[in-house]
Amino acid sequence: MNLQQWIGAALSGDIAEDDVQHALWLLSNTPLLYDDGKTIAEEDYLRGLEHQPSAEEAEALNELFGIAAALARRYAEAADYDRMQDVISLQFDLWARGILRLEDWIAWLQGAAEGRIDLPVYDFDEVLGSAPEGFMIQDFHDELNFRLEDAPDDEWSLSHLDELYRRVGVRQSA
Repeated sequence: MNLQQWIGAALSGDIAEDDVQHALWLLSNTPLLYDDGKTIAEEDYLRGLEHQPSAEEAEALNELFGIAAALARRYAEAADYDRMQDVISLQFDLWARGILRLEDWIAWLQGAAEGRIDLPVYDFDEVLGSAPEGFMIQDFHDELNFRLEDAPDDEWSLSHLDELYRRVGVRQSA
């Protein structure tokens, strides 16, 4: 089974939801074990699996984690790598909340690994007026949602949230 078939099987429920969630959790959390993306490999992701997948599923997971390793190599330098980790973690949260569709996430990952898509870059001091040291994309997402809790129709927050979602692969809500 290739990655596209795995996505279809995941969406149709032919792969247990817990297995899909665990694979995607590994996708977003394995990079946290490394300081940069120079040495991470698909085997590093596979070692985190809770059980041995079937041969068919293993083929798809090898493809998925190969894309993740390629993405890590593309953003191997420390500052870029931190931003990549932050984006993938946000994507996992958005997927878990039903905002980012699985097929859109995987398409974004493939595009980013191949260099067709760039990680979002923000000057948070310019966007927000000032931002604390170490402020990252997930923090920006949280700030926008916090502002929308107080003012659900705030055009500035809505437009920045829409732009952020577009930049991390959200095409339409799941």
